[in-house]
Amino acid sequence: MNTLDEVFEALGGVAEVGRVIGKRTEHASVLKRRGSVPVRYWPSLIAAAEERGVVLTSDMLVAIHSTSTNSEVAA
Repeated sequence: MNTLDEVFEALGGVAEVGRVIGKRTEHASVLKRRGSVPVRYWPSLIAAAEERGVVLTSDMLVAIHSTSTNSEVAA
């Protein structure tokens, strides 16, 4: 996975990510739209991915967030 969109898709969409992180769908939607998920939610996302047989690591999330941050700064 190289993008946050791919993470959300692999986990079942915005509503499912909201459930995984214990927040409403609208909150998860804002995170997706911003292209940034706070680190405090990463363990839940990683665990949910593992349950689904999807490889997601903290290193992958760092890379995803670094890429989105760098492209925003360059713009």
